This record gives sequence, structure tokens and C-alpha cells, in this order.
Amino acid sequence: SGGTVTGEAAAVTGVTVSGTVKSYGSETENVTVTLTPENGTLMTTVVTGNSAAYKFENVSAGTYTLKVEKKGHAPWTESITVGSTAVAKDVTVYQYGDVNRNGTVTVLDASWIRQHLVGKKAFDEYQLQLADVNKSGNISVLDASWIRQRLVGIRNEYYEKIN
Repeated sequence: SGGTVTGEAAAVTGVTVSGTVKSYGSETENVTVTLTPENGTLMTTVVTGNSAAYKFENVSAGTYTLKVEKKGHAPWTESITVGSTAVAKDVTVYQYGDVNRNGTVTVLDASWIRQHLVGKKAFDEYQLQLADVNKSGNISVLDASWIRQRLVGIRNEYYEKIN
């Protein structure tokens, strides 16, 4: 009786963090979006499709690490600050090898890797991840070679050997 809201029902703690994740490759492969606070419990949601909306509700104020992962793609990680208003954050993840980030892996990407190796092309932190297609921890001519193998059908989109 009466319209007074008391106690926990009145305490909506936090705001919405949402956005769209753009990716390439398989439309059916899961995309995992994780929001990890500096201290506290991480939140995870799984979406599908190459343009998928994600949403976390009741996110408390603080600093979080937003991470987006999809098979065959270099993971995207960034720090976001949540305050008193909703946060909209769109993210694009690219397939390993797509160092020029145009959505497709081509001979141009292999060429960019070779140019990077001789100091003619500087890569940002995310491009360095994209260029390490064999996940060896460093970039070499082997990565460029694996891209060429993928393009001629010796390797699949995940750089697994095709027999």
C-alpha cells in the first residue's frame, strides 16, 4: 500500500555497457565478450554473427577490461571507465593475418608483414597480434608464408593444415 519504495528495490546499482561487435569469417562462430572489473567478478556474454549486439546491465562504476574473442581472430582488449551514464562501445575484431584491417586476408597482408620485417612499415599493438598468424610470439617470414598457404588452400581460415 502506498507508493514508497524502500530498501533494496530502490537501489539500482549501475548502468548498461553495450555495443556491437563486428567480426569476419564464420557467421556461426561464437563471439565472447568479457567485462572484468579491477576487483570483483567478471561478466561474460556470448553472441553470434559478424555484427552482433552485446549488453551488460547494472554495471557498477569503476574501471573494467573489455575483451572480445572469436576463433581465428586476434582478441581485442581495452580499458573502459564506467560512471553514472550508459557506456556504448563498438568493437571490431579482425582475423589473424588481416594486418591492413580491410576485412579480408590477401597477398597484400603478407606483403605488409614482409615490409614490417625490414622496417618499412610500422605496426600498432593490434597489428602485431594480427601479424603473428602462427602464434609463435614473434613475427617472421613464416607468418607471411602461412598467409600465402592459406590463400592457396594449404591452410584453412584458422591456419590449420588441410591434408
